[in-house]
Amino acid sequence: MSRGSRAIDAHVAAAEGGPPDGRHLPPAPPRFNGGRPLHSVTTHRLKDPDHWHLVTYGLSEMEYKETEDPEVSGWGFELTMRVAGAEEPLWAVDFLNTLAAYVWTGGHPFAAGHHLDLGGPMRLGTDTALTAAVTVADPGLGPLDGPFGAVEFLQVVGLTADELEACRAWRTDGVVELMGHHNPLLITDLGRRSVLEDPVVAAEVDAHRAAEGSSLTELRVGSLQVRPRPWGGVRVTLGAGAAAALGPALRRELVGDGARFSVAGDGGEVSFVAAPEPGWHSDGGRVTVFVPLPEVPGLAAMFTGAKGGGRRPAWPRLRFQVVP
Repeated sequence: MSRGSRAIDAHVAAAEGGPPDGRHLPPAPPRFNGGRPLHSVTTHRLKDPDHWHLVTYGLSEMEYKETEDPEVSGWGFELTMRVAGAEEPLWAVDFLNTLAAYVWTGGHPFAAGHHLDLGGPMRLGTDTALTAAVTVADPGLGPLDGPFGAVEFLQVVGLTADELEACRAWRTDGVVELMGHHNPLLITDLGRRSVLEDPVVAAEVDAHRAAEGSSLTELRVGSLQVRPRPWGGVRVTLGAGAAAALGPALRRELVGDGARFSVAGDGGEVSFVAAPEPGWHSDGGRVTVFVPLPEVPGLAAMFTGAKGGGRRPAWPRLRFQVVP
């Protein structure tokens, strides 16, 4: 095994009271640039409470130092999941591999508090209510001072659609804290219902949202694509779920010159910046749109979740397309 793998194994074993009784699984595709996003994923069973703990290997450096920052190993993190159920969650191994591919191909690393609209069930082919995810610091694993730099362990936690909206409209860490009252390790259970079905929790979230507003400044979606048009200009494509969240976010966030809201995905990034004059520019897969405050309502009205395309006169040659 590589030095990086051995260091993670030892770290997990020390944190969880003994060597993991799991195995290193090579994830299934997707592939990128002819290789795999991850070297492997371990699965091992823990008690009190009973669940599976998964840890990725390959977002940090495994065999030798490749990045320029001597203090940070690779992307600086590995992903984990805690999953309920008797069945070994091989679906979650592939799910983590897909998230790793998103990081490698899009160049968008995760951090604690990031959330992602999955556009469908977390486990494909099921009727689970979990259709989104949030990343948090793994509550059982502290940071690792590895052989090639620091590594943080970010746990992926399943969210329902209304929990995701609460994260967007209020604060992600506040929603996660409420979830943790009855689930301290934030174990993902595909069979669970939303915590907001509890009227006491829902009322608490509504009260905080009204008093504090939203802390969201970036929407991370897998569906975003930024592509040049053959006759000039750029087409920005995003999914209906992302569009439904973007419209309210633009109204909520672009309230004064300099305010910014971004949408980041595996196919590019779009930043909307409140500015005195309209305009836009593209740098590869990144687009910046300058939005005068009077233009905000019209721009936001393009993003309701309904599929279709359109553009605004203030931004010639920039077209938006919403797909199912």
